[in-house]
Amino acid sequence: MTPVLMVRRAAASDVEGLAEVHLRCWRETYRGMLSGAFLSAVDSANRLALWRSLLDRPEPAEAWAACDGGTVVGFAGVRHVPAGDQTHPVPPPPSGSLELWGLYLLASHQGLGLGRQLLEAALGGEAASLWVAAENAKAIAFYRRFGFEPDGAEDILVDWENLREVRMVRAARR
Repeated sequence: MTPVLMVRRAAASDVEGLAEVHLRCWRETYRGMLSGAFLSAVDSANRLALWRSLLDRPEPAEAWAACDGGTVVGFAGVRHVPAGDQTHPVPPPPSGSLELWGLYLLASHQGLGLGRQLLEAALGGEAASLWVAAENAKAIAFYRRFGFEPDGAEDILVDWENLREVRMVRAARR
């Protein structure tokens, strides 16, 4: 029997699965960029609280789940960055207010088209921006395939062992 790979809108019932996959993906993605001690210190309770705050409310956040059968294996989330947002200390991107705040997929499910499906579900052809670890060459190459390019903006995440991020932007796609 072939597994059923699909992307769908995330729901409050996905909170636990999303929290678990978020933690696993985060540890896979940042291994080698952040210390083992730092990665081990991130706990599932923190991710669970995050996903509850995003999805367990009357108007849930814009998030999508990648699933293999009934199991969540990845996710994507977007937000509209309000004018004057202080998340990153740089001017807003010329691409507008839509920001992809996260796209993660378990390593075991990369290369199957789910990343592309997540990106398309989250952004469609809209102009958007995202932040990515400067050392994450694989993610940067992935985003470039979909029209994103660094715009010169950088940030240092002091709370993340001084991890350097770069912003990537793309114009609306036709």
